[in-house]
Amino acid sequence: MAINIKYRPLKAFLLAVDSGSFTHAANQLGVTQPSFTALIQDLEDVLGLRLFERTTRAISLTSAGRDFHSRVQRPIADLEEAYRSLADLAAVRRGNVALGALPSAALSLLPAAVGELRRAHPALKVRVVEAHNDELLAMLRTNQIEFAVAAQTESAPDLAFTPLGQDCFCAVYPAGHPLGADRKVLHWRDVLRYDLILLSQGSHARQQFDRAVRDETGAPATALRYDVTHMGTAAGMVRQGLGVSVLPRLALPELNLAGLGCTPLGDASARRDIGLLHRRDRTLSPAAQALAAQLKKAMAEIQPRLLSVPAA
Repeated sequence: MAINIKYRPLKAFLLAVDSGSFTHAANQLGVTQPSFTALIQDLEDVLGLRLFERTTRAISLTSAGRDFHSRVQRPIADLEEAYRSLADLAAVRRGNVALGALPSAALSLLPAAVGELRRAHPALKVRVVEAHNDELLAMLRTNQIEFAVAAQTESAPDLAFTPLGQDCFCAVYPAGHPLGADRKVLHWRDVLRYDLILLSQGSHARQQFDRAVRDETGAPATALRYDVTHMGTAAGMVRQGLGVSVLPRLALPELNLAGLGCTPLGDASARRDIGLLHRRDRTLSPAAQALAAQLKKAMAEIQPRLLSVPAA
């Protein structure tokens, strides 16, 4: 037999037991005493049992009421805790979010975004995975991360993309280098004339460089001298006069570029769209949505510090 017991009469019952008074319990529940009495009566009618002995001065549990109280007290407490937990998640007071990011985005956007989120929601836990673009897409598809700050490099019907902004690659060279001779825009063929310090195979910057060189008709030959993992290493080696590097515009404000010059590349193949990627069949959690909002804010704040993307 199905029994339809609602939460409110159960809560009224527990409050009455705890307070020992319908009047006090009604005040705690925020209802009038007649309404409170009606809730208890409804519960007793559904159960077919009398739960309280009532006099003009006091209430006491019947034997059935004592048995019912012992059985219902813990489940209601668990239900309320579950509700509070979900309410906390919805309000972003607690929870976990796993975010993937390109190294350039991790360097420039994540510290500010995660810092703001931590200050607003101290109990929220953020796990950051820094990886190459292809690795980020694979981790999204296998649910290792909830969303990613990445580049949209190809059509991906299974992934939703929210743009953050356009990025481009920039030539980085020592002060006084011929590449910096009053030129506001450079091209791939300009940097190919010099020894190069490039990010390692697998990085998105390296992929775009390799494709551009492959497609560049009549490009001058170059000797790839150094292949490095970290952008800071590349900048340091350029400062020592070991060659020229090509680095993402987005990362430049956070690198030590003392003694170096930077000029954006104007080729279409040197541009990329940076944004937030997540699976279309998954809805971002409230925690992830809060972090996404902070990432958008961080991107807006860093824009004035970035070199201009050359017109197409």
